[in-house]
Amino acid sequence: MAIKTILVPTDFTKSALNALNYAVNIASELNSKIILLHTFNTIVSSPEMPFDDVKQFSMAAKKTADKQLDKLIEKIHKVSDVQLEYISIDSLLVDGILETIKNKKIDLVVMGTKGASGFKELFFGTVTSKIIEYAKCPVWAIPQRASYNGLQNITYATDYNVSDITILKKLAEIAKEFKSKINILHIAVSNKNIELEAAVLKKFILKVKDKINYKHIVSQLLYADDKENGLENYLKKAQTNLITISTQYRTVTEKMFSKSIAKKLSYHSKVPLLTYHHKKTSLLFL
Repeated sequence: MAIKTILVPTDFTKSALNALNYAVNIASELNSKIILLHTFNTIVSSPEMPFDDVKQFSMAAKKTADKQLDKLIEKIHKVSDVQLEYISIDSLLVDGILETIKNKKIDLVVMGTKGASGFKELFFGTVTSKIIEYAKCPVWAIPQRASYNGLQNITYATDYNVSDITILKKLAEIAKEFKSKINILHIAVSNKNIELEAAVLKKFILKVKDKINYKHIVSQLLYADDKENGLENYLKKAQTNLITISTQYRTVTEKMFSKSIAKKLSYHSKVPLLTYHHKKTSLLFL
């Protein structure tokens, strides 16, 4: 499916502007439209505040936001002819993004992530990680310190889910536009049988190449004590422009007892992260 509309949430910070720069480059290659979204939240100081006063505060905030968005679009159009429009709404940020995804039939969200650590990471998370978890479309998370340098190399981390074939087809459509190489990466736990792991990956790649008409696909098998650390260590050394993974919609119980690799990477990786969702399915190979 073609990516026709890209949503870029912005609060005009350095992180958001960096993500917008990425989105403009992506949209130029994919011939997509960008919708800029700014949310603001009118704070009611007292439940007795008259409705007309609340409305006036909201309208004033929207007017200020619209002026900033106009200036931002004008600045972008000096260097790019990408199609742009904007929305400013009185809403909590996560709610506003999810609502806009639904109402505007968004194909891709591109947004910045500042990262988090320690207590804040454990209990609060980030807006980006919440959108990754709940959005019904792919999310491209751009670390604040990442610079756009093209998309020559894309890494797709696989655990051989049935849905990986479908996702790789979508990823190949993007790769074709950028003339990217796709590296299909599997991280195996160190105590697994090396020969068996290599055979399973080879079989998976044959399946991929049978289903996907894209020549620039290679594969890589790495071993680590656990998958999360293995992926983080890979990203520290690899010359890749994008790491892509699929992540599950998880139940409340799973959220309590299972860490999300996508969430962890959105905090700490310096490499942009593209996430797709899949439902729980059996593995392609055991």
